[in-house]
Amino acid sequence: MSKIDLDRRRIVQALGALGAVGLPLSGVIGNAYAAESLAATTFPGAWEESHRKILLPAFRKATGQSATLTASQAVDTLTKLTGARANPPFDVVMMDEGPYLIGVSQGLFEPMPTSKVPNLADLPAKFIDPKGLGAYTSGQVYGIAYNTEKIKQAPTSWNDLLKPQFKGRVGLVGLDSTLGLVWMVALAKMLGGDEAHMDPAFDFVRRLMPNVGAVAANPGALGTLFQQGQIDISCHYINNVESLKAKGVPVALARPASNWGLVRSTMNIVKNTKMADLAAAYINTALSVEVQQQMTAAPYFVAPTNTKVPFGGALAQIAQSSSELESFVQVDWAKLNPLRAGYIDRFNREVKV
Repeated sequence: MSKIDLDRRRIVQALGALGAVGLPLSGVIGNAYAAESLAATTFPGAWEESHRKILLPAFRKATGQSATLTASQAVDTLTKLTGARANPPFDVVMMDEGPYLIGVSQGLFEPMPTSKVPNLADLPAKFIDPKGLGAYTSGQVYGIAYNTEKIKQAPTSWNDLLKPQFKGRVGLVGLDSTLGLVWMVALAKMLGGDEAHMDPAFDFVRRLMPNVGAVAANPGALGTLFQQGQIDISCHYINNVESLKAKGVPVALARPASNWGLVRSTMNIVKNTKMADLAAAYINTALSVEVQQQMTAAPYFVAPTNTKVPFGGALAQIAQSSSELESFVQVDWAKLNPLRAGYIDRFNREVKV
């Protein structure tokens, strides 16, 4: 086992140990970052696409500086940060909720200089880390993704994936990805279990295996399976589904009877970065009305956390405001994190395609 693989495994195991809107920011802070380039992470797939098209240009406009963007799953990002604490490879990172909490517990993040992030004032208090170690910059809604040419009647339940007509056409995503993990929790809750009692979900997957055609490593790869016609139905995020639709892929998202699922994402300043102020400006840009409004639109449909940004387009068909998101199926990461490594190992042992 390589050092990188060993460090990554330790990170997974460690999960169980647990300018202001409307102001011309470029004129205010741009001169402070001369000749610097920020190292930031995003997630693969539609996230990377949207950040390159929307966030990076807005950041350059606000600061006059550039950022180097790396697509990385949150667990992989934590592995790299843990292995290079004194000289981290990134200045600001994007995290899912579970990995974000372990990063906080391991002291990997720097408190945000709040004076440099004025858009925090437009976030609900619960969307800001109590110690100022990060902020929730977005939410992802997931449901049942399906090929509209092959499946004429929209599915209404996760149980529909068990139907015999979907033999070999169901896609799964591995539990190393947050999507795979939260979907398993959603299954468990639908069947009477929870984060600490996942046997119902694993039994469901065992019964589902004759229908499984492929297992993707991450949501981006899952989207590729739809695009290449290798699968017809799966769990997926609305932003990935809408991105595929914009590319001409016949896919739509349906609400399960157990309700939509929700995953929130954070941005955090990395401890020991030499660009804390620039990293703060990056987070401030991500929280701005300008950026979040564009992120809610086609083809990304990311749920905003800035209270000044209305829900529109496809998101308006799911919720009208952030308050409605609270009723969606969510995960208690404090309960799940201690068991995460075991669930990943079990999934990898039992799911063979």
